[in-house]
Amino acid sequence: MSRDEHHPHLENIPAYAIGALDAEEGIALEAHLKTCASCQTELAAYRAVSESLLMATPPKQPSAELRKRLQSRLPSAQKSARPRFAWSFGQLAVGMALVLLLVLNAYSILQIRSLQLTQTQLARQYRTGQTLISMLSYPTTERLAISSDNVVGSLLLDKDRNIVALIVWNMPQLEEDKTYQVWLIDPQGERVSAGIFRPESGQAYTTQIAFPKQSLSDFVGVGVTVEPAGGSDQPTGERIFKVDF
Repeated sequence: MSRDEHHPHLENIPAYAIGALDAEEGIALEAHLKTCASCQTELAAYRAVSESLLMATPPKQPSAELRKRLQSRLPSAQKSARPRFAWSFGQLAVGMALVLLLVLNAYSILQIRSLQLTQTQLARQYRTGQTLISMLSYPTTERLAISSDNVVGSLLLDKDRNIVALIVWNMPQLEEDKTYQVWLIDPQGERVSAGIFRPESGQAYTTQIAFPKQSLSDFVGVGVTVEPAGGSDQPTGERIFKVDF
């Protein structure tokens, strides 16, 4: 093998001997060493020199200060740092503004729901008032008195248009799980439900209008009882009043 062919590999042998040659050149040199005895001898000589240099300097214990400094840099000696959150004035202001916005939105939703409920109640009162005026102005509408303990009022009966209306004062307020139920009474004493209602808060009187599926001519009276919320199939609670036609 010519000198030119040896030359690139000879230059790399010193670095290879001390482990400083990069991987690609190391692979090429190792392949060359398998077939070149002179380069193998050169490598052995460099390795012998490097080992001699290492043995020429006696081992020396590191100082206590150096050992301590090195130990403090080990991963096991590092304490996990707790994250610190530093709020700037701008971030704090934005946070407070968001909280205020959420509070205002919640308040607005409550106000809107309250207005919707009030609007529904007013619409119902308007329709009920219009119906009562219409019944009172109709010539064949019967007006019967309601009187039982402290409860007083009027029962309007329009058999031609099959409408019955209650206008009652001093109806006691009920618990949340109770309701008033209207019953139509037939000649045999059987009761047929004509709806449920609760006194409206803030109102001195209570009105309830019913449009029975059967003709009012089939009945002889109207009664009101206290029933569980949602009503009952037949009267089960206290009777508040009864009016015969």
